[in-house]
Amino acid sequence: MTMSHNQMAYVAIVSTLIFGSLFVGATGYFQTSEGVGGYQSEYEDDLVGDGINTNSTRDTDGDGLNDAEEVLYGTDPLDPDTDKDTMSDGWEVANGLNPLDNGESDDAENDPSEANSDGAEEQEEDDSWPDPDDGPKGDPDRDGLINSIEIEEGTNPRLADTDGDGLNDRWEVTYKKEVYHPLGNYTLFDPLSGNWDCSELTDAMKDGLREHFDGENGVPEWDDLSNAEGEHSCDQVLDSDNDQLFNLEEEAYGTNPNLADSDGDLLDDIHEISNSTISIKFATGQLCGLDLLDP
Repeated sequence: MTMSHNQMAYVAIVSTLIFGSLFVGATGYFQTSEGVGGYQSEYEDDLVGDGINTNSTRDTDGDGLNDAEEVLYGTDPLDPDTDKDTMSDGWEVANGLNPLDNGESDDAENDPSEANSDGAEEQEEDDSWPDPDDGPKGDPDRDGLINSIEIEEGTNPRLADTDGDGLNDRWEVTYKKEVYHPLGNYTLFDPLSGNWDCSELTDAMKDGLREHFDGENGVPEWDDLSNAEGEHSCDQVLDSDNDQLFNLEEEAYGTNPNLADSDGDLLDDIHEISNSTISIKFATGQLCGLDLLDP
C-alpha cells in the first residue's frame, strides 16, 4: 500500500516520539535504580554518609536539641534560645516548657486603644499564649522558685521537691550550707540531694529519732519518713541548730533551721512555738529570707 506524503510524515513523527520515550525511560531507570549506574540520591547520601544520620544527630546551636528535633518543635536550629527568654530551647523542652513562648504578652508593648477584636477566637486556657509559667519568671510547680533560679540551682521546675526528701526546693535553696564533718563533708539542704543516711545519722541517733517520730499527736512515723530503700534524709530529720525543732518541723513553721532564735527576740523557736507566741512574720516568710527569691 502506497502512503501519501502526509501519512509518511505522520508515521515519522510518531516513531520519533515512541523511541524518544523509550530512551528517556531507560536513562531514568539506569540513573535511579540501585546497583545500576551507581546512582545515589542526595537524601540517601544524607542518611547514609558515614553510617550516621547527621540531620538527626547534629545540634548546630548547641542547645541540647538536635536539628531534627528543632524541626519537630518548631524552634530555630541556629538559635539556642528561640523565644529569647534567656532559657535554652533544650532545657525548656526537657522540663515541659514551651520553647516558643517567653511568657510575656506582645500587648504590653502596644497601645490598648488600638486593639482590634474583630475575628478573635476564644481559646482553651491550656492552649493560650503567652503562658507566664513558660517564661523566666514563671513558677509552674508553685514551689516559690522562679524558672530562672531553677536553672541556676539545677532543680526541676515541674517538681516542688526535686530530691524527694519532703522539703520544698525554695526552702532548701534559702538555707543551703556546707557542713564539715569528720566522717565526710556534705551540703545540707541541697535541693538536689536528700543526704540520705549521711555520716551524722548514726545508729544511736536513729534510735533517738525513732522514739520522737512515733506517729502520735500529729508527729509522723519514723518509717514513713524513709525512702524506698529505707534510708532517711538528714536534711529532713536532723536538728541542725539544736533548738529542739527538727528540720522538717522548721520547714513546717517557716523558721530558720540554722538559727535557734529565728526572729532574734532572745527566745528560742521551740519556746515560742510551744507557747503559741511565734511571730506572724513566720507565716509571711519575712524571717526566712524567702523574699530574696521572690518572682
